[in-house]
Amino acid sequence: MKFGTNFVIFILFFGVAALDVFKDKNWLGAAFWLAIGLVFLWADNKR
Repeated sequence: MKFGTNFVIFILFFGVAALDVFKDKNWLGAAFWLAIGLVFLWADNKR
Protein backbone atom coordinates (compact mmCIF):
# COMPACT_ATOMS: atom_id res chain seq x y z
CA MET A 1 0.00 0.00 0.00
CA LYS A 2 1.44 3.33 -1.08
CA PHE A 3 1.05 6.31 1.20
CA GLY A 4 0.02 9.39 -0.69
CA THR A 5 -1.71 12.67 -0.08
CA ASN A 6 -5.10 11.01 0.19
CA PHE A 7 -3.82 8.76 2.99
CA VAL A 8 -2.79 11.83 4.96
CA ILE A 9 -6.24 13.32 4.35
CA PHE A 10 -7.77 10.07 5.63
CA ILE A 11 -5.72 10.35 8.83
CA LEU A 12 -6.92 13.94 9.29
CA PHE A 13 -10.57 12.93 8.82
CA PHE A 14 -10.04 10.02 11.22
CA GLY A 15 -8.69 12.47 13.80
CA VAL A 16 -11.70 14.75 13.36
CA ALA A 17 -14.02 11.77 13.80
CA ALA A 18 -12.24 10.64 16.95
CA LEU A 19 -12.37 14.13 18.45
CA ASP A 20 -16.06 14.39 17.59
CA VAL A 21 -16.85 11.18 19.45
CA PHE A 22 -14.80 12.04 22.52
CA LYS A 23 -16.11 15.59 22.74
CA ASP A 24 -19.81 15.27 21.93
CA LYS A 25 -20.48 11.50 21.90
CA ASN A 26 -21.72 12.09 18.34
CA TRP A 27 -21.34 8.69 16.69
CA LEU A 28 -23.31 9.64 13.58
CA GLY A 29 -21.04 12.61 12.92
CA ALA A 30 -17.98 10.45 13.46
CA ALA A 31 -19.31 7.87 11.00
CA PHE A 32 -19.81 10.67 8.45
CA TRP A 33 -16.22 11.91 8.80
CA LEU A 34 -14.85 8.38 8.64
CA ALA A 35 -16.85 7.67 5.48
CA ILE A 36 -15.40 10.77 3.82
CA GLY A 37 -11.92 9.73 4.92
CA LEU A 38 -12.42 6.24 3.52
CA VAL A 39 -13.41 7.72 0.16
CA PHE A 40 -10.08 9.56 0.04
CA LEU A 41 -8.22 6.41 1.10
CA TRP A 42 -10.01 4.38 -1.59
CA ALA A 43 -9.17 7.03 -4.20
CA ASP A 44 -5.52 6.91 -3.14
CA ASN A 45 -5.34 3.13 -3.64
CA LYS A 46 -7.35 3.13 -6.86
CA ARG A 47 -4.54 4.70 -8.88
